[in-house]
Amino acid sequence: MRASKKDIIAAMFLPAALVMIFTQLTGVVANIIDGIVTSRFLGSDAYSSVSLLAPMVNVILLFASFVSLGGQIVCASKIGKGERDEADAVFSFSILAGIFIGAVFVFLCVAAPGILFRICGVSIDSRPELYAYMLSYLRGYLPGIPAVIMTQVLSPYFVMDNGKRLTSIASIVLCVADIAGDLANVFVFSGGVFGMGVATSVAMWLQLLTLLFHFFRGSGYFRFSLRALTVSHVKDIVKNGELTFLKRFATILRDIGTNRINLLVALGTAAVAAKGIQSDLNMLMFSIGIGIGITLLSMSSMYYGAEDKDGLIRSFSYAIRLSMRITVPLGIILFLAAPVISGFYTSEAEVLDFAIFSIRCMAVGLPLDALTEIYQDYLQGIQNRKVVNILCFAERLFIPVTMSFILGMLFGSKGVMASIAVGKMLLILGMFTAICIRNRSVPKHTEGYMFLPEGFGGEVSDNVSAQLSDMQDVIRASEGASAFCRDHGGSKRLAFLIALFVEEMAGNIIRHGKARGRDKAMVDYRLSVSDGKVSLSLRDYCEEFDPMKYYEIHNYEELSTNIGIRMVMRLAKDINYVNTFSSNCLLINMELK
Repeated sequence: MRASKKDIIAAMFLPAALVMIFTQLTGVVANIIDGIVTSRFLGSDAYSSVSLLAPMVNVILLFASFVSLGGQIVCASKIGKGERDEADAVFSFSILAGIFIGAVFVFLCVAAPGILFRICGVSIDSRPELYAYMLSYLRGYLPGIPAVIMTQVLSPYFVMDNGKRLTSIASIVLCVADIAGDLANVFVFSGGVFGMGVATSVAMWLQLLTLLFHFFRGSGYFRFSLRALTVSHVKDIVKNGELTFLKRFATILRDIGTNRINLLVALGTAAVAAKGIQSDLNMLMFSIGIGIGITLLSMSSMYYGAEDKDGLIRSFSYAIRLSMRITVPLGIILFLAAPVISGFYTSEAEVLDFAIFSIRCMAVGLPLDALTEIYQDYLQGIQNRKVVNILCFAERLFIPVTMSFILGMLFGSKGVMASIAVGKMLLILGMFTAICIRNRSVPKHTEGYMFLPEGFGGEVSDNVSAQLSDMQDVIRASEGASAFCRDHGGSKRLAFLIALFVEEMAGNIIRHGKARGRDKAMVDYRLSVSDGKVSLSLRDYCEEFDPMKYYEIHNYEELSTNIGIRMVMRLAKDINYVNTFSSNCLLINMELK
């Protein structure tokens, strides 16, 4: 069968990844504008104090991510199996958990801000000139905490639920509102760092309200329902979310450690401000790896739940290629443009010198940063907790803090800044060495890097995968499906039915499907055998079409119309339809008799 110019996984993956990257970028851009405005108009001490709050913000996001990505993995797995009620239950539990987390952290920030500041490495005795600024900013930022938590919890669901456009609009709303609020605070209200925090809070609430419009339209896949929620679902969310918790926790410890090391070796606030600039831009560029990684996490969870090895390998390979195509050229541009970028923040010579060096170190580590993030998200998607935990603490804590301490002691603040690139190089080298040891050779194929469980997806002879682009492909697939069933001990009736389902449903997509962003419709076709069942999966990147709902609506019309859909709906005993990542997926299971 002919290969497509652009396969369906790429068509599904790229729009979702771009939206997630864009969503991450706009939020970080808003933070960077905060930093530039604060540094330019309120001074380097004010900017340094706000940048030191990053570990505290990460603590807040730690628990939101725990629920968000744990629920995302479980929900995507349920979608991959066609279990609609269970997916709705997981989604609904995530909402309730997000509301609870927001309430808890608002209380903590009001009752014990000093404890949170100590997490950031600052106390009123050690840095009184920074403490007052931090407290003032927190008071303005406080009302926005519930909004940022709920946005974090819900964003992955919006993308899975075909809400990419609204997610992008909400991100633009955040960015525009935050910039407008910052400028109004400086030039109109003179609210200082408190006003900067208020501007951020207002922007975050506007973003969340824009996102919630998705559910008021009534066209989404997910519904709020706890009917199918079980203790097992909650345990699965916790089990998968704990990996994200550990990643975030390690990141917090890393930021605390590097903050303290930088404060220890820094001779003045210039190095602290430059480290803040590096952190801002690292967050901005890291958004690329995060956006691609979150998309891969959902898709790998979905394909892993369906035990679709072909789809899993293709999505993993595409994610790696996409990240390198973006981050390598971007890293080169950032390295060359470091002096210009630093000039936006400050004109102080000492800060400029540190900032240029720190940005160039970040640029060198950018592609490696993206690669490690994507790899960890993939491993989390396939629920390989052991390897994720090892990578997490090596990448997020042990290597960066160790390198920061060693290089900081040797070269001062510039050594701390250089550790971001040196640490990534050591990590990539260690990962590659470990993979070679595990495989007892250098892997020659993508699967060698993927840590798939032994026997995943069944034997090669028990699976057939192809991309169908015209009716000739469909006919060949139909004939092959009949032979496949007979070869696996299926009855003549089963072989006939499966061949009929392929010809009617795949043919219907090829003939009538309205393709998104391409000239003609295509179908990802998979036929597999396991546990005494034959499973047929047909996925396309066309406008939404639910054959089950269509059959319910048109069942009483003239019998001579829609014959193919009528036959399939009546003859298939176990049939499910899912629409996610803007793709239609029809799942049919038949007993192998």
